[in-house]
Amino acid sequence: MKLSAGQIAPRFEATSYDGRVVASADYAGSKLWLAFFRYASCPLCNQRIHEIIQRCAEFERLDVRIVAVFQSPAERIAEYVGKQGPPFPLVADPEMQLYVDYGVSASNWGLFYPRRIMRVLRRATQSGFEPGPSDGPKATIPADFMIDPEGLVWDSYYGRAISDHVPFETVLRFASDDCLEMPSRVAS
Repeated sequence: MKLSAGQIAPRFEATSYDGRVVASADYAGSKLWLAFFRYASCPLCNQRIHEIIQRCAEFERLDVRIVAVFQSPAERIAEYVGKQGPPFPLVADPEMQLYVDYGVSASNWGLFYPRRIMRVLRRATQSGFEPGPSDGPKATIPADFMIDPEGLVWDSYYGRAISDHVPFETVLRFASDDCLEMPSRVAS
């Protein structure tokens, strides 16, 4: 079941690729951007992590904390996306329990959404991110959740294609919101 704004975000406790325990309780009282990705060697996912890293200081200044979830085992995350050295946790969820809890699913249509995917794939390969072995379903569609300091979903963004993530503008709106009201698009 997909989550929507105003719902209580599912609590979680997981392990990052480098062995640290990452729990939703650690983010109580903070704004959290919980981002779900495909597998660790996905060039599209690595490109997005690269873009987040480039803007990470901006999000940190705005008191938004980030956790990224991958459907890969820890050793595969270390081998691929972990090499980028992101200053936020990369959670290994090869059993995909967090994906189930947050309603993140796969879509064969989203796997072949050509126009957007080709543009992002071209940018990813230019950045040096080459495809590698996949862990779990290739057609997992990314999803992003903005979770307010009280643990409520401020916004949920379920991508339509394997390259579709929440726009950075939405993250910035979340960062500037006092989180006492939900976004206007869901207020109707």
